[in-house]
Amino acid sequence: MNDRNASPDTATNGALILVVDDELDLLSAYAMLLEHLGYRIRTASNGREALACALHERPDIVVSDFMMPIMDGAQLCRELRASPALSSIPFILCSAGRLRNDVPIPYDTFFPKPVLVDRLVNEINRLISRRDAT
Repeated sequence: MNDRNASPDTATNGALILVVDDELDLLSAYAMLLEHLGYRIRTASNGREALACALHERPDIVVSDFMMPIMDGAQLCRELRASPALSSIPFILCSAGRLRNDVPIPYDTFFPKPVLVDRLVNEINRLISRRDAT
């Protein structure tokens, strides 16, 4: 579990994003980009590590890969939704593979990989704004 802090930008309200991916280069790229935009970032390389991180410090949003060792993104999403303290966290799921339609995953947004950065950032902002409005 890595901890990266940036000074909060007024547009991001210093929101905490948990980024989860087993591809360390991609994980670092997402983290650096989002940190540069003013978000606070935590990273994890698998779902189990991400769940522990979320339980330790509740993120404002989770951006997770689907296919990972130990615990995949679908199971992470289900675990978060099952926790009363974490169930309302917006969840963005990303995957280079296809998702099965017969196994529901309670994510908020799905992006196929490679993810277009502008779309990802716009969706993060939209989900955080929706959270702030409630």
